[in-house]
Amino acid sequence: MNERYARIVLFVLWLVMLITSLVYVSRYALTNPFVDEWEFVPVLYGEKPRIPWLWELHNEHRFPLPRVIYLLQFRASGDLRLGCYVSCLSMSLLAAGLIRLARDVRGRPSLFDAVFPMLLMHPGQGENLYMGYQMCFMLMTVLACTLLWVIVKCTGQAAFHRAIVATLLGWLLLLCGSAGLPYGVAAGAWVVLLAFRGKLMMWQRVLLLALVGITPLYIALYFQGYVRPGHHPPSAGLYESLRVGLQAQSMAFGPSATGLWPVLAIALLFAAILVFALLVASAFRDLRSAGLLLFALAGGAVSFGIGWGRSGFHNDMGFAWRYGWIVFPPVAAAYFAWLLRGGRLSRHGPAALFIVVACLTPVNVASGFRDAETKLRPSEEAWEADVRSGLTADQMIAKHFPNYHEPLRGEIAKSLQLMRDHRYSYYESLGRESP
Repeated sequence: MNERYARIVLFVLWLVMLITSLVYVSRYALTNPFVDEWEFVPVLYGEKPRIPWLWELHNEHRFPLPRVIYLLQFRASGDLRLGCYVSCLSMSLLAAGLIRLARDVRGRPSLFDAVFPMLLMHPGQGENLYMGYQMCFMLMTVLACTLLWVIVKCTGQAAFHRAIVATLLGWLLLLCGSAGLPYGVAAGAWVVLLAFRGKLMMWQRVLLLALVGITPLYIALYFQGYVRPGHHPPSAGLYESLRVGLQAQSMAFGPSATGLWPVLAIALLFAAILVFALLVASAFRDLRSAGLLLFALAGGAVSFGIGWGRSGFHNDMGFAWRYGWIVFPPVAAAYFAWLLRGGRLSRHGPAALFIVVACLTPVNVASGFRDAETKLRPSEEAWEADVRSGLTADQMIAKHFPNYHEPLRGEIAKSLQLMRDHRYSYYESLGRESP
């Protein structure tokens, strides 16, 4: 395809996906807290100390950086939906950045690069787009892909500068929960390789090694006082963890992946083995390949970690739509590994991925809108109608969360009352309890 037409088609596809995702967010982004967000309302309104909350465990995660941004967003807008728009626009910019990076590596634009907006911006991301707090997954994904950009652009020149940027990105990733830890470790390991194998002065090597030493210290602090979530059953073992981890990795292709199981799992394993062999073969002579190998291994660790933590539920939890963003980075790593390889693989690999993604995208878009329209929106409209009718907090919980028990019922009741007292959205209509 002519370069000029390729640029136009890529821009149009990106713009269509942006408009589609913005329409989705504008219609379905939740005004109300969703699931875990009910616990955060007292923090948002200053009724609970904020600084300790930044470090509190949230399942397996400590989210200090995303929580700071989450608090600032709410303080600036007073609206939980702002996080949805920030996530949507951030993913759009990330997709555009990856298109640009692919063009730089290849030397020209290609229609195949449309896989980035089609994978990152479809409404099948569901929970990532309609729940404001999911910006924690968005932030990890953006930072990981920025690290990927640094690795891919690294040449013999400016190695020290790239290493410093990679170190900083690694630190930020460490602050983004358990999914960010493997990428923070990968960033540190790659910087160590640059320190020993890059063309650097002695003081630069020493400085880089000293800075990387912060990574294991943070990880040790992360697990200080760590407790496995009490409501999570123990792992079901290695095989089941691998199976659920593959389910999670398949969600990089959207909810349509569930209909292709287990064929997609076999394809993913084949692609992973191919990319691993490709990177191992060149890692000893090429720092970029070594970085991509470490990056891909980090992505595999994230998927396996999801499998290990969720396999005990025995209900295919790996297919949760919310995993779509955090399992995307290894797909991008494979794409750029193919491009850097050159030759036929640099054409056939992206082409095959493009064909698959192009076929799945209409299904992902339709699935996202159908799920939101048939499940999410009716429940939200019913909730709003009951609040406006003057039901009390206890009546709302009894009607909409009949299976919840203490202390969760009490936490939600307190959050509802705080939202009423602070006149959040329509909650001023919430009924007051009898004295």
